[in-house]
Amino acid sequence: MSETNTTAELHYSPFSRAVFDDPYPVYRRLRDEAPVYRDPEDRWWVLSRYADIAAALRDWQTFSSRLGPAPENPDDNGRKYSIISMDPPKHDRIRSVLKGFFTPKAVAAMDATLRRVVTTHLDRLEPGTTFDAMTAFAFSIPTDVIGDLLGVPERDREQLRVWWEAFLTREESSVTMPPEAIAANREISSYIGDLIEQRRTSPGDDLISIVLGAGYDDPDLGRCELTPHEVLMFCNLLSAAGSETTQKLISNGLVALSEHPDQWNRIVADPSLIPAAVNEALRYDTPSHWVARTLTRPVELHGVTMAAGDWVLLLLGSANRDERRYVDPDRFVLDRSGGADVYFGWGIHICLGQWLARREAALVFEYLAARHPRFTIGARERTLTATVRGYTSVEMTLG
Repeated sequence: MSETNTTAELHYSPFSRAVFDDPYPVYRRLRDEAPVYRDPEDRWWVLSRYADIAAALRDWQTFSSRLGPAPENPDDNGRKYSIISMDPPKHDRIRSVLKGFFTPKAVAAMDATLRRVVTTHLDRLEPGTTFDAMTAFAFSIPTDVIGDLLGVPERDREQLRVWWEAFLTREESSVTMPPEAIAANREISSYIGDLIEQRRTSPGDDLISIVLGAGYDDPDLGRCELTPHEVLMFCNLLSAAGSETTQKLISNGLVALSEHPDQWNRIVADPSLIPAAVNEALRYDTPSHWVARTLTRPVELHGVTMAAGDWVLLLLGSANRDERRYVDPDRFVLDRSGGADVYFGWGIHICLGQWLARREAALVFEYLAARHPRFTIGARERTLTATVRGYTSVEMTLG
């Protein structure tokens, strides 16, 4: 009997509100009962086990990114999503434009600036008060960090964040992008395009100016500059990736730590555990829950053959809770052994800004552990979004 045979009750859709709110029981069933799951409407396959997803992320020749990371809005070799919708060699050439900018060493050099942003927002918090952590700091810290790097004026940063949230928001059970998302995408491109034009005439030391002035070596054409469209898409991607994932990491991590007070108390007693806490927050409640690929050739897995040209969803959120990879995966535990994890993807498409996101989250956890170790979390809400999963409001009280 094929491992994809399922009972009538097993149903997975990335656009289901019920699944989005609590995906982990469905993920477990997928891993156990249907590790190669076929969408009931034959739109895509779904892989849910760690080993299968890790192998797919490494094999870009077979699991291509050329059509983009999401089937509801297909791309064509980076026209919409820049490097996350490209395969080598084009991917490698354009990504190399910022080679070295987001390395651990480069992020360490930014530490004083990052700490200043975090402290500015968190110093406003008063003991004994209750507030929405998202509006108080979890939105604004990442938005200010990437805003500073891109040279986005402070007055415009919140509007840019709101547009990105609208772009990612989806409607229950609908694969089609809602009109609000399409309109937000136009606003983002128009705004970033205006910034790019300003930097053409008045360049600075920001990322937009760096991208504009950079080039890459093509073995056939020699030294090349990015086209105007490539510049726009790359800067669009940086503006989103620099804030969205980090917002989710901070809020998901704080909620998880509040639900595991024994682990939080260990951090308060020993702040050297904070990097481990960031890693575990990424694993336990992964900000990016899935990415999509398209097959360049037939692939047989668990007795099932997926055809060339088929879409395949890789459930990162499921891989990071796979009991075949992790002991007691549904608990937040700081002492997990090292190894290759897929919370930021893996292989050539691993998140460019992962070390920046880690450091921002670490500084937030560090500040709270030192200043407000008895915080509590109350009501929280999520908005159904594509690929990423996190909160739009989190009630927080400082003890």
